[in-house]
Amino acid sequence: MSNDTTHTARPRRSALFTPADDAEMLQKAVGTDADAFIFDLEDAVHPSRRETARENLREHVPNLDVNREVAVRVNGWGTEDFASDLETAVEAGADAVALPMVDSGRDIRETWRELTALTDDPPRLRATVETPTGMHAGTDIAAACRETGVESLGFGFADYCKAVGSPGTPDRIRKRLELLTVEYAAMGGVDPVASVHLDIGDEAGLRRVAERARETGFVGMTAIHPAQVSVINEAFTPPPDEVTQARRLVESFDASERDSLEVESVFLDTATVDRYRRLLERAPE
Repeated sequence: MSNDTTHTARPRRSALFTPADDAEMLQKAVGTDADAFIFDLEDAVHPSRRETARENLREHVPNLDVNREVAVRVNGWGTEDFASDLETAVEAGADAVALPMVDSGRDIRETWRELTALTDDPPRLRATVETPTGMHAGTDIAAACRETGVESLGFGFADYCKAVGSPGTPDRIRKRLELLTVEYAAMGGVDPVASVHLDIGDEAGLRRVAERARETGFVGMTAIHPAQVSVINEAFTPPPDEVTQARRLVESFDASERDSLEVESVFLDTATVDRYRRLLERAPE
């Protein structure tokens, strides 16, 4: 959804973070194969540069020739920069607002209330939980997702590790966050999106994390460098053989007009077939 009809909200395999205070980087970002772009006003921009970043977004986003989702990451609800960031996202015609540091359903509800006060056609929300407080408020956050215009729910790996006092970013913490996030996203009826892989040069590690995320139920993953995009896209693109089988199974189920049956040694009922339908929705045309 967007004030600019050239932007679209699908697919969502990869979303590339880019600092909003560098106009040249904004232009380079949209030259990548990322499915979405998150122009950052938060962590990647020093407070002294945020007004410059906002000016960049107002000037450049409306003129981007890109048929993919454009999001603006604002500073968290309740912060000093939040209101100005939100207004900028709307003025620039962003498709989505990436909301960080979500600690409760209130953060989402209040952000949505302010967005709908700014425009009759508000951008969607990409909510991110980044603290233990947020992870323990998952039920409330999921309810807020259903009540408002949230399109996806993610987790912030690095900030969570910092919050719990971890000296690094251990995989066992990431696995726990992955499981909680897909559960909360399912409860909220939104897409789960996995957090960034912090080691830019570790392609094997990125591939491992991305493939595990897809198997866990995530629809995509954020990236912090253009070099990560192709690996992420590949990991979240269903293999052709899976797509072919899914199409056969769905067609057989629909043609049977039954509540359950076995096809190719696969037991099919409504819930199982819905999973194959979702796979087909995300398959390349």
